[in-house]
Amino acid sequence: MEKIIWLLMLIVAIVASFVPLEPRVLSLLVFALFVFISVALFQRFQREDNWFDRVSPLVGVGVGIVAFILYALVFVAWFNSSNDAQVWQVIPQLIFMYVGIYLFVVTTASFMAGATRQKPSRFFRPVLIFTVFFYGAMLLLPLQPGL
Repeated sequence: MEKIIWLLMLIVAIVASFVPLEPRVLSLLVFALFVFISVALFQRFQREDNWFDRVSPLVGVGVGIVAFILYALVFVAWFNSSNDAQVWQVIPQLIFMYVGIYLFVVTTASFMAGATRQKPSRFFRPVLIFTVFFYGAMLLLPLQPGL
């Protein structure tokens, strides 16, 4: 199921990359890709055996923080070097969205696991649902009239 969702996401992103879109339609497209990403991450986090359960939660938090720093550096480098062509906006948005949400969920779940002495995989889905709800609301803000 996860592979089908990824295939659908990539097809939509590639098609949208080569078709000029209005800002409103592009916002809706990014939100639709976000929904696909959320479903793919939920499928990924449903697996029982996760490597974060076998290591200390401190390792998960440390890996998450280092990964966030690298993620921010790559994002800034991409943003500074990108041009205004839409083809270079949709596909990197898809990748940055997936990686950013994954890193946030794993880091937050590892932190909560360390605080409660539970396995990190126990917190993946609740943190993902919380993240998806608020990040999705943030993505829909440009569609509000008067903003």
